[in-house]
Amino acid sequence: MVNVIAEIGINHQGSLDIAKTLIDHAKESNCWGVKFQYRDLKTFYNSTDEIGDGIIAEELERINLTLADFSDLTLYARSLGLKVGMSVFRVEDFMQVPDIYDFYKVPSSECLNTPLIDIMLERDRQVIVSTGGHSIDDVQSVLHYYKDKITVLHCVSNYPTRLGHQNFDFIHQLRDWCFDDVGYSSHDEDIEAVLMSLCFDIKWLERHITLDKTANGLDHSTSSDLEDFKKINRFIENLPGTIDTKGSINQGEILNMQNLSTGLYAKKDLSGVVKYSDFDIKAPRKGISVGKFLQEYIGKELLRPVSQGDALSVTHFKPEVKIDSHDIAVTQEKRIGIPVRLHDFNHYKQNIPVGTYEFHLTYQELLSPNLLDAVQQVSSNDHISIHLPDYISNNRLVDPVSSDGDIKSESRKLIEITRTFADALQDKIQKDVPIVGSFSVLDTDKFTKYDNLFDYINNYKILVQWLPVWGWYFGGASKISAFNSAEDIQYINKNDINICLDLCHLILSANYYKQDYKDWYCKLVGNTKHIHIADAEGVDSEGLEMCDDRLDFFKDSCDLDCLKIIEVWQGHLNNGEKFVTEIQRLTR
Repeated sequence: MVNVIAEIGINHQGSLDIAKTLIDHAKESNCWGVKFQYRDLKTFYNSTDEIGDGIIAEELERINLTLADFSDLTLYARSLGLKVGMSVFRVEDFMQVPDIYDFYKVPSSECLNTPLIDIMLERDRQVIVSTGGHSIDDVQSVLHYYKDKITVLHCVSNYPTRLGHQNFDFIHQLRDWCFDDVGYSSHDEDIEAVLMSLCFDIKWLERHITLDKTANGLDHSTSSDLEDFKKINRFIENLPGTIDTKGSINQGEILNMQNLSTGLYAKKDLSGVVKYSDFDIKAPRKGISVGKFLQEYIGKELLRPVSQGDALSVTHFKPEVKIDSHDIAVTQEKRIGIPVRLHDFNHYKQNIPVGTYEFHLTYQELLSPNLLDAVQQVSSNDHISIHLPDYISNNRLVDPVSSDGDIKSESRKLIEITRTFADALQDKIQKDVPIVGSFSVLDTDKFTKYDNLFDYINNYKILVQWLPVWGWYFGGASKISAFNSAEDIQYINKNDINICLDLCHLILSANYYKQDYKDWYCKLVGNTKHIHIADAEGVDSEGLEMCDDRLDFFKDSCDLDCLKIIEVWQGHLNNGEKFVTEIQRLTR
């Protein structure tokens, strides 16, 4: 993990209010800590005759803060959970600095000042040393004595540092000299160079923070503002997935490979040994790809027959997994079900007769004149729920209170049709038919949006679904800010909102915010009227099969008095095999 230090330095402009705002921005952007600079200006300069010295001395005098000011700012930063450090340039000044800081910094200009390093180490705090402006030989010959005691930062002391002068290989050399705790102190002109530094396995990143990169002052042009710091920390947060080899493909890729690729479809009813000429090659890929078939399955014997027009899948070469009477009895008692589409409902009703089904509808199906024909396929013993489409078109998400008039109108049209469908199903089965909706678009203030949303959807008895922070939309990962955070839990509890608690999304969102998903579950369970069951990993790997460590958690959720729908990723493929195996794990 890379720890980011927001160097406030002299960008506070001599104002405590600006300094506190910069501290707030460091906290908001998820920095590890902040750092100040101190010089005793009464004695620091012997003379200011040189042009450069005069300019710097005049600027420092203009924006000077006292040690008492820095103490107040330290308490403020600590109250926000930030670490606080101080840069000092000489021993005489350090002796005046109170022992209240979490770390101390030796600036690049004093890199070889061993008396200053020694006296800082006496306080038993982290000591950070920047190496800008010093040769490889100087750094190695002096600092190697402290290799187990200090944090060393590579630095280029140009203000700003132009692209092409970063010399990042120096980071590797520092590590080769046995410095374990290595980082980068940036004065880069380009934020992209800062992001590049993350690829060099640094543990620390120091960067000046400012309210305005164009402001008058010595350090603003080599600093970053709030948005830059948010970007830096966002890249750090996602660094493992950006750099490391994960070894597996994500759900978005799986879905795209299905939609964009071809598979093998039987030209006739098949059994026994199959050959390539037995199949047509068509999209979408619902089973084995051409390459996979030619590598692993050509000449192998089918263990299950393939009907004409069906996609060849891995399960055709495996013994069939079947649901038994015990599984059916438990699922019917606990109302555990599976998602279905209009076109495959009868198939699953016959082959996985659990009695609980959730229609997952597309906007095309809702607009079909044959929508209500599905009502005739439902029996009075069934439990039915409906999941609203996520999309109203191929590039727009459902949002019945959108600021865009067309999106608002089309979304409401689909919701009204869904309610009509639900009412027809309720008349048939004489039970409530819950409607679940994912409402992920925030185009206004969050809680104003929520108020407007519930004013509308409460008329249609729609349950909002708990969401992940990263959702798979439009073939890629999209950031979601609705119904997935601690403040959303507070809103739901305070306003007594009924929800669909998607346990997979719950795990993902809690992981993102570094919270305990079980704690969030306890806070939400009182408002839960519907459950979606699947496992998850990290912040975006959703719809996984249940792992052993969480199996008891999922089983406990099945005791709630509501419908529970198993939503394992692509469970409908291979004749619903994953649905059956997940049911068996819950019921045995």
